[in-house]
Amino acid sequence: MENKIEIREELRKELVTREMFESLGNEMRERFNVVDEKFKSLEGRMDERLKSLNFKLNLFLAIALIALTFANPTFVGLIEKIF
Repeated sequence: MENKIEIREELRKELVTREMFESLGNEMRERFNVVDEKFKSLEGRMDERLKSLNFKLNLFLAIALIALTFANPTFVGLIEKIF
């Protein structure tokens, strides 16, 4: 009988109770919710930055295409013949 009591006490010290498990689960859920909110906030800011970057890249490509077109000797010759 003495051994059973000692074993039971040792198990209580070593094992997780249902309340402890649920408490840790709730705590983890709260932490995940906080992280999820931070990611959503970051995602919104990144979307804005990507839209701005996309516009700038499109503008750069348009200017580069125009510059390369006017720098092409064949195109310049065609323009001279037209005008």
